[in-house]
Amino acid sequence: MKTSFVKYVSDWKLSPMAYWVHIETDSKPWYLSQEFEPPAPKRFGTLGFPQLTVEFNGHSFIFTSKEQLEQFIEIMGRKLLPSSMELSSNRTGFRGPNSHWLSRLPGKTKPWKYREKLVGFCKKLEFPK
Repeated sequence: MKTSFVKYVSDWKLSPMAYWVHIETDSKPWYLSQEFEPPAPKRFGTLGFPQLTVEFNGHSFIFTSKEQLEQFIEIMGRKLLPSSMELSSNRTGFRGPNSHWLSRLPGKTKPWKYREKLVGFCKKLEFPK
């Protein structure tokens, strides 16, 4: 089954990809930081932050920014996946490769046959503006 839906959450930083995509640019620790590159998602008034959930063949993927979805498509769309060691070394901080979003995905989501279809579905989606 393939579906996607948007709900609103109080904290965009709870997304599994948030730490790896939005890099703090001030001198504060990531969880306290207010300045990021790319910029943090915008709050929709009292609704909160948009969270896009993609459900694809029994697995759920959560995104709280357009940049997270774009990075997911870019990495999962590669025929050969990079190692989480390689990906985690691109980001300064204290978290290691075992906490990278790619290493936390279930093994059944990593074969090329699955990813090819998943990425095709994700490319048709638009993150809420």
